[in-house]
Amino acid sequence: MSDCSSIRCCLINPPYLVKAGNIWNHIKSTMPPLGLLYLAAVLEQGGVPVDVVDFQAESLDWAGIEKNIAASYYPFFGITGTTPVISSAYRIAGLIKKYHPQAQVILGGVHVTALPEEALGRNECDVVIRGEGEKALLQLVQGTPLHAIEGLSFRDNGQMIHNQPNGTVENLDEIPPPAFHKLDLTRYKPAAGAYKRLPAINMTSTRGCPAHCTFCNSANIPLRRRSAEKIFDEMAVLVNTYKIREIQFYDDTFTVFPSNIKKLCQRIIDTRLDVTWSCFARADYVNLDLLTMMKKAGCHQIMYGIESASEEILANIQKNCSREKSIQALAMTRAVGIDSRCTFMLGNPGETVETIEATIRLAIQLNPDLAVFNITMPFPGTHMFQWAKEKGYLRHENWDDYDLGAPVMQLPTISSEETVALYNRAYRSFYLRPGYVLSRLGKITSWSDMGVLLRGTGSLLGFVRNTLFSKP
Repeated sequence: MSDCSSIRCCLINPPYLVKAGNIWNHIKSTMPPLGLLYLAAVLEQGGVPVDVVDFQAESLDWAGIEKNIAASYYPFFGITGTTPVISSAYRIAGLIKKYHPQAQVILGGVHVTALPEEALGRNECDVVIRGEGEKALLQLVQGTPLHAIEGLSFRDNGQMIHNQPNGTVENLDEIPPPAFHKLDLTRYKPAAGAYKRLPAINMTSTRGCPAHCTFCNSANIPLRRRSAEKIFDEMAVLVNTYKIREIQFYDDTFTVFPSNIKKLCQRIIDTRLDVTWSCFARADYVNLDLLTMMKKAGCHQIMYGIESASEEILANIQKNCSREKSIQALAMTRAVGIDSRCTFMLGNPGETVETIEATIRLAIQLNPDLAVFNITMPFPGTHMFQWAKEKGYLRHENWDDYDLGAPVMQLPTISSEETVALYNRAYRSFYLRPGYVLSRLGKITSWSDMGVLLRGTGSLLGFVRNTLFSKP
């Protein structure tokens, strides 16, 4: 941080503190906060000096964070807040008010979008930006009256005011690319097992999702895309200017606009851009032709959200993608030579011991290169959160525990103890199969492959070792 001009803004990414014993201590990524970098780019475009401070990447303890904040004043501090980091966001806001009481503290992100009154109920928060923040933040720091800014929530004479929702940016090509130059990109690393080469960086090509899953905030966001040309141009800058060798697309469903992705792949192939990449997709939004082209253009891994083997549970969570579709997608992905990483959710509405056991069997049948099992979290802003709250199934609203590692819902069909035991069994059952270990060793053709194997599967096996003697 440094001294500021009269309208200088500092955007802060709070630290993500994961409990000991949680799998995400073994595999979590530290990647640039794209949301803040988009905001920074828009502020710069609007003539506003801006800095980005990423406390996740800097790995400071709280004494170091406090010293950092105390050393520099900005008229505006913007803090992002997802549910797992919201406690850290509030703590940082309190430090800002302690040392710079005259500064305006702005909170944004999916958590405060869902619960703006929680944030405004704290003296350290002045303003909440609900939804996409590019327009609202620029207007705010440029001095537009609070009542005139769409998507803003604030206090006025003791009352909480919630302006009408802000409209989403219809044409994503109008937004400048993320301000990657604001960060030291050498500090970042992807999730274990999710990359082949370093340095790697994250990107998005869409906003929103075609699905309406009850557990996901993206169900509330209109689906839009960037053009293939804009996506490629950003990739080329990252490769040629920042010397990035791998890109991870963080779209909810990267393949939702297949013709756009084919154009992008063709451009990568034609220009011989030296980059490998991975993405997230749904099993019902891929086909053999598209996957073949993606492989040729450098795609080496796709993450599919399988979630459950039970068609009834898939219906309960509105995951309208059948078990058969998942089997077909994994077979096609394997056939073209792309690795697969699959995620599964344990503890969904309607879950029983039998349905979780069936999900474990499905994971073994699908046999992806990597499998990640998470305990279902009803995050604020999702339909599942509202359902659990109305039914009285929420055990608590201690946001630090919404970390995918322990149940926060008390379901009538399965106990929390049973869910945790099966969660541990899922990892042991999948990763301790001799056939799985041999299949991973069979992929090694170079020392580079060995490194990828050790970083990915090795990290997961470390977690399995720690749970090996847990109750079945």
